[in-house]
Amino acid sequence: MKTTLFLTLLFLSTAISSGQAIKIGFKDSIQSNVLNETRKFIVKLPRDYNNSDKSYPVLYRLDGDLDTYTETVGTINRLVHMDELIPDMIVVMIENTNRNRDMMPTNTSFFTSKPGAVDFKKFIENELVSHINSSYRTTHEKLLCGQSLSAIFTIYYFLTSPNSFDSFIACSGGFPECEEYFIDLTNNYLKVEQDKPTNLFLTHGMTDFLDPEGVIKEQLVDFSQRLESKNNISCKLKIYEDEGHVPFQSLYHGLRFIYTSKDSK
Repeated sequence: MKTTLFLTLLFLSTAISSGQAIKIGFKDSIQSNVLNETRKFIVKLPRDYNNSDKSYPVLYRLDGDLDTYTETVGTINRLVHMDELIPDMIVVMIENTNRNRDMMPTNTSFFTSKPGAVDFKKFIENELVSHINSSYRTTHEKLLCGQSLSAIFTIYYFLTSPNSFDSFIACSGGFPECEEYFIDLTNNYLKVEQDKPTNLFLTHGMTDFLDPEGVIKEQLVDFSQRLESKNNISCKLKIYEDEGHVPFQSLYHGLRFIYTSKDSK
């Protein structure tokens, strides 16, 4: 994985130094009525998009900065073109404006403002997804990936709208100072029938500086075990012994898990 990212960056730096323009994606934006602001995002289309009439699944990734975008594209290209384990897909990287507001569904000691996760979820469901579907050739398959704070939002999204996405990947998520809130959400979720098969992939690093006592790890273990009894849910928690916060391999292993699970059904 690190080799893939290194080669991608080396290729880009070589092209820049020789004066060539390399386009691996483009920026777009929409005016959100829900959030009352312009929301920017980066789009990456599959290699053969303009030379075919195929439709593609869409990966929506939160915290859409350029570094995360480069990492995401490199990971998908590896899995599609080298490993041949997943279908090619459209990537939509959602840039942040007010990250804490958008990602938090409840208050904690480190977040005392009005939570905005409900509205941010409405923006994704009602505005962004419809824009992407009307602008590009998409299948019905959608994936959502978040990391750290946006992984908390990803888990929140899964528990409150599990049928909205086919798969969720939450890298270094957890319930810091809001465990009771998420226990209530989980209890409510377990009472409702799951309409369609959904994948949830969780990751945690044992050397995570945000979890020195292992509290978040135990939260995730308990959470994933509670989901085992739920029909139509494939859930996996991957713990990395020698990794810290947001293990680099999370997206790679998450996509492998999702499409391996599909093949086994």
